[in-house]
Amino acid sequence: MHAFSGPLPPPPFLPNTTTLFPTGESALLRWRKSKQEHRLEIEHKVVHANSLDQRLGLIFGFIVMMSAVGVGFWCVVHDKDTAGITALIGAVAAPVVAFIYGRKKQAEERKNKQ
Repeated sequence: MHAFSGPLPPPPFLPNTTTLFPTGESALLRWRKSKQEHRLEIEHKVVHANSLDQRLGLIFGFIVMMSAVGVGFWCVVHDKDTAGITALIGAVAAPVVAFIYGRKKQAEERKNKQ
């Protein structure tokens, strides 16, 4: 007598399932294939959504940064030097800080996966 756990029996026992259930082997394989196709479809959707999120983040980040640069230049031109320089420095520093933070977080995630 043999025992196993899981939805599929080990390969040596698959032929024996056809003696108990005539369509058992093909039904098990169809079921397994449908689960695999479903998992691949979900993975594809997740990768596509993440790619879209990253692209939109870059676009909106660029818009915000260029707006801050525009406000900074406007302030400098209208004799508000302190506010203008602060806006310009902030517009340049924010993406740099976000990049460094993102790289650090990616490194931590990679380390945790290993």
